[in-house]
Amino acid sequence: MASSVQIYSNGNTSTKTVSVDFVGEILAANFATNVGSTEVEYFFKFQTSARDSANVQLPVKLVLALSDLALNGNVQSASNNSSSYGNVHSMVVDYIYDYINGHIANQYNSGVSAQLPMKFN
Repeated sequence: MASSVQIYSNGNTSTKTVSVDFVGEILAANFATNVGSTEVEYFFKFQTSARDSANVQLPVKLVLALSDLALNGNVQSASNNSSSYGNVHSMVVDYIYDYINGHIANQYNSGVSAQLPMKFN
């Protein structure tokens, strides 16, 4: 079941939505798991129909673990913090922060490409 977050811009009187869902499609990834383990692993997918300030569709983002931080998997976007997220809520908030505000190339020495902020007008 997807969870949707609506972001409202007072200045532009418009709303954008980001949805967060468990990945339900077949996942083709090089991801090491503990074979035979009783651990359950959850994968999250962030997607939005919003565009960035250059009118380019914002990318779908997959999160494979709470240690998969928003900036290249190694730094949180809202702060220069390389600690894993403490819970799913803080992970969702940070990824949505990154969609809204974007980031410069190599923000916090993370190695990311630049991403423009979300467009509201």
